[in-house]
Amino acid sequence: MKNNYIISILLITLSILLTILVPGGPVETRDFSHYSVEILSLFNIFLTALGIVSFVVAFLVIKKKSYSLLMSKIIALLYILVYFLDLFKIFPTSKTDMPITLFIIEIVSSLLATVLFYFCTKKNDIKSDNKESLTFKFSVYKLLIVFFILIFAIAIIIFATNAAMGQG
Repeated sequence: MKNNYIISILLITLSILLTILVPGGPVETRDFSHYSVEILSLFNIFLTALGIVSFVVAFLVIKKKSYSLLMSKIIALLYILVYFLDLFKIFPTSKTDMPITLFIIEIVSSLLATVLFYFCTKKNDIKSDNKESLTFKFSVYKLLIVFFILIFAIAIIIFATNAAMGQG
């Protein structure tokens, strides 16, 4: 299997695993009500953006965009950082113990993010094109897709913040 497909699969898998860890969902049951709504909102915005961007970058990797490898490396490091901060009880902290399922998913996700970083650094199938630039061509359909993704993201952020505060 070509590296760009492995990288894309890892990005999508990490995003899906992150998605099932939404506070108030089946896995994340800890109470974070001691944090302000602003802190929780910012954290949930970050996590939601990380998940969505992972899907976008997976698409760019398949399209063999040269900048997609750097983006994938950064995403891998962000996943590792998020999970290590939680696993080592640095942020976010909770009086409620971490459920074993959450612990296992975070360990697996940390390992997958490390594998992702490895595949992004080894010799790869993505050819660099120095003339390539980051351009966006918008159409009405693309704008509608972005609009619905943003609405979905906002709904996730509101749900996750309320659930983390013990209100969900």
